[in-house]
This record gives sequence, C-alpha cells and structure tokens, in this order.
Amino acid sequence: MRVFRKILVGALALMGFAGCAPKVEYGCPHSTLKVTAKVVDQAGNPVGKTRLFIKNLKDNLILHDVETEDDGTVSKVLYFSYELDNLSEANVVYYEEYNPEHRGRFKDDSVTVKTETLDEGDGRWDHGDYEINFNLKLKDK
Repeated sequence: MRVFRKILVGALALMGFAGCAPKVEYGCPHSTLKVTAKVVDQAGNPVGKTRLFIKNLKDNLILHDVETEDDGTVSKVLYFSYELDNLSEANVVYYEEYNPEHRGRFKDDSVTVKTETLDEGDGRWDHGDYEINFNLKLKDK
C-alpha cells in the first residue's frame, strides 16, 4: 500500500496537481487622465481659479473635479483606482454654485471633449492612460 501511495503522489505531482491552488493577486485596477485646459471669459481674459467637473458621457457620473490656477489654466494628471470604462469622450462642466467668487458673472456651461488614449495598459491592473485638452469660454449672465 505504501508503494502504491508513493507512486500515486509522484504521478499526481508530475501532472501538476500540486500547483492547482488558485493564484492570488493583490492590487487595484487603475487608470490615469491627463487634463490640460484653459478657462476664459467671453473677451478671452482669464477668470481666475475655477472648479470644473469631469463627467463620463456613458453614465453622466462625475469622475473627478479639477481647479484651475489663477490664470485659468490647468495641467494635471488625475489617478483613478478603477478602470475608466469606454472613456472616448468626457463632459467638462462648470457650475456657478461651486465657484462662489464668480457668482452672478457666468452661466453654468459645459464642453464635450474627445479623449486621446496615450497607453492602453495591460488590461489586468493597468487600464490605460488618457488625455483631454480643451478651452472653455464661459458665457456672461
């Protein structure tokens, strides 16, 4: 019986049954989005610090918010701890209520922008790097 057990264990080891335990991976799917923008008034002048919201057009959910510098520009890389699913376009939205220093000056506004894929990632943990570039000219009230 002992010999049979040793032969059986040896045969199973050769067939790979010793390595059948599930492979455990740790981490979190992630994506990045580089945002480059300029926000100006109708005359083309910078409007100061401005808070903008970036929405996914697929489900209209807010992905992130960004704030411009005093000159109305922003250049940031945003990190997401999830996959940016089908982000071929984004909607960048300006809400007056989130910009109290602009109260009474500008209407709520938005711009739809095409997303450029910089890197598709490996499809496992790295779900790619994307970029949006836009100019937003806010409308006077």
